[in-house]
Amino acid sequence: MMFQKYRTDVETALRGVSETRILEAAAILKKARDQGASVYILGNGGSAATASHFANDMVKVCGIRAYSLPDMVSLVTAYGNDEGWEDMYSRLLVRLLAPWDVVIGISCSGKSPNVVAAMMMARHSRMPGLKSIALIGWDMASAVAQVVPDVVVSVPFRDIKVQEDCHSIICHAIVGVLSDGKTRPSGVL
Repeated sequence: MMFQKYRTDVETALRGVSETRILEAAAILKKARDQGASVYILGNGGSAATASHFANDMVKVCGIRAYSLPDMVSLVTAYGNDEGWEDMYSRLLVRLLAPWDVVIGISCSGKSPNVVAAMMMARHSRMPGLKSIALIGWDMASAVAQVVPDVVVSVPFRDIKVQEDCHSIICHAIVGVLSDGKTRPSGVL
């Protein structure tokens, strides 16, 4: 694939992403920060990498207590092995969640069973103030979207590579909103 075509695909996909949904997600995360709540981010494969990067930026740049569940390798795999891979995130979240926390599920297909189970658990939790955000690909009829998170940010483009790149850009946009543009220039200590 030529770079020009790929760049055009990413630009096309980004034009279809709702700025309103990004701002709604940022508002939920700002409220969590203001209340001293935690944010738990999860996904598989490339979405796990996005979860890790997003958690790092939220802690370092935004001052939010954020955790990437895929980075908790021994816990996640213990739950996967002992309780089943579909429940590896939801079983871990049951142990971690507190009032006003936020769960962010990232799934390009919107069909990852362990992401769906975690989002469903969060949605049906009786935890006061618990919120959920989903970053998905093009399919608004996907299982993750149907769990009815508080905010769904979708990338309306079918190429998963483009979706993953757009998810990273969306995460950076949210971090930009939450940091009020107060990030340090590169190389400055």
